[in-house]
Amino acid sequence: MELGNLLFGHSHGEYPIPRHTGYEAELSLLFETLGSDLYGIDFENEVFVTTPYYWGDCECEGEYHDEDCPTMKPNFYHKSSGLEIYWYKYPLRDSYSNQKLDRMGFRKIIDECIESIEYAKR
Repeated sequence: MELGNLLFGHSHGEYPIPRHTGYEAELSLLFETLGSDLYGIDFENEVFVTTPYYWGDCECEGEYHDEDCPTMKPNFYHKSSGLEIYWYKYPLRDSYSNQKLDRMGFRKIIDECIESIEYAKR
């Protein structure tokens, strides 16, 4: 884990996602289809949710996070698979997921997300 993420970040999860192994290209296609820049966009449809990295501090009272705490929201969430991905500052930097990923499985998920956007445009 990067030092900045360890001290100030919100990226967490059980499974690290390796950088520069094709995952970034897949996610870039999704953001391109959304008309977003590299940092992502707030977007939700029936298939997935994207949320840019939250730069603020947690404002929850006590030691537990509120359900809507922005520091706890995944930056990418695929609804049918339950896949959650969290990253530090920009997509897939020091990123983690709640499930083991392989590139082909991730490609299928991203393809489904892109298809849901293109279908909505028709």
